[in-house]
Amino acid sequence: MRFIVIGANAAGMSAAMRIKRRRPECEVVVLEKTFEVSYGACGLPFYVAGLNDDLDLVRIRSAEEFEQSGIVMRLGHAVEQVDFASKTVTGHDDVGNAFFTSYDRLLIASGASARLLNVPGAQLRNIFTLKTPQDAEALRAAIERTRGNVVIVGGGAIGLELAEACLLQKVKSLRVIEATGQLLPGFDEEYALAALDELARYGAHVHLGERVAGFSGGEAVGRVATDKGEYDADVVIVSVGVVPNTAFAAGLDKLPNGAIVTDHAMKTSEQDVFAAGDCASVWHALLKKPVYLPLGTYANKQGRLAGDSVCGKPVSYTRALGSMMLRCMGLEFAKTGLTEREAKAAGMDAKSVMVRAHSHPHYYPDACEIAIKLCYRENDGVLLGAQLMGERETALRIDPIAVAIDRGMTAEELGFADFGYAPPFAGSWDAVAVAANAAK
Repeated sequence: MRFIVIGANAAGMSAAMRIKRRRPECEVVVLEKTFEVSYGACGLPFYVAGLNDDLDLVRIRSAEEFEQSGIVMRLGHAVEQVDFASKTVTGHDDVGNAFFTSYDRLLIASGASARLLNVPGAQLRNIFTLKTPQDAEALRAAIERTRGNVVIVGGGAIGLELAEACLLQKVKSLRVIEATGQLLPGFDEEYALAALDELARYGAHVHLGERVAGFSGGEAVGRVATDKGEYDADVVIVSVGVVPNTAFAAGLDKLPNGAIVTDHAMKTSEQDVFAAGDCASVWHALLKKPVYLPLGTYANKQGRLAGDSVCGKPVSYTRALGSMMLRCMGLEFAKTGLTEREAKAAGMDAKSVMVRAHSHPHYYPDACEIAIKLCYRENDGVLLGAQLMGERETALRIDPIAVAIDRGMTAEELGFADFGYAPPFAGSWDAVAVAANAAK
């Protein structure tokens, strides 16, 4: 039996390794458009920041290591079409040679590409996106070469991590331009305003509700024009989301953004075809439907389970909550599940409560305030979501809340969970328990 995997990053290689372990006698062939395999994209902003000087540290395994496991790695192979009726994959390699290969079962793990801006001047030099190690290397070199005016387009999580990177690199000036009315879309206003204040405290200029209209300059960018003004720019970073790489997979059921719709077992609408990672949907535990959440955690989980599913083992992954965390200078942020607004939009009788509690007792040094906002069903107190922010000892506290939501716990049950206590780490009532017990 021949298994074809399209894509050699987290989901694809997790699945390929799993298939080879379960079915060592079968042929596993990985087709990858680039020459990069298995790297941690989430670590790239910290290389740009100079917190890590060795880019190879984000590379997890080499193609040679996978080949030693018996996997056939075909790098520089861009898939252009899949014929689901004949079970064939066609495309061209990096030197223009056409290839044609058949499969018994196919896993699409082609990931996503950075979304580009379709405005005049978008192709000027020194306008960057951040998706690959090569992107990170070029971006850091440009920042260190110019030390000038940097404009970041997009105020989501990656945009804020890159804002921190630029501030740590001590650029001349930093502007963040966000088309919506707040930073951190998906968080509530209190958290967005805190991020805004934090960036301002370090000298960044934030422009909300402002859309980029174009770029100008000579060979390289020099100015950014928006619908409200113009700004000097020696380096521009576009961080406005990603687009699933699925154009070659015509005929599969897809979400409006192009992500391949999958069921609980990563099966697609075509027989013997599976999908996982940033090119595919994931099943939301609370919304009870496929959604698009391009996070590394899901790529790894889906990849491992897809490997089992491709081999015929029954699997089911229905537990995505959108859990995420980030740091922006001196503040940590985290979120899981739904906000009250999101829950009500989905027809739930949601209510929320916000509590500010100490990370540990004030009599032990360096305690800080943690703002925790819990969302829960009003009729029975079942937890639906949480948002956290604080200077430190904050982000990881999202994990027990995510587990509580995953298990269908009520706020009262979480409030009386058996959390540990010692003054260096937490109070006798942990901050999470304090917030849970405030939910009425």
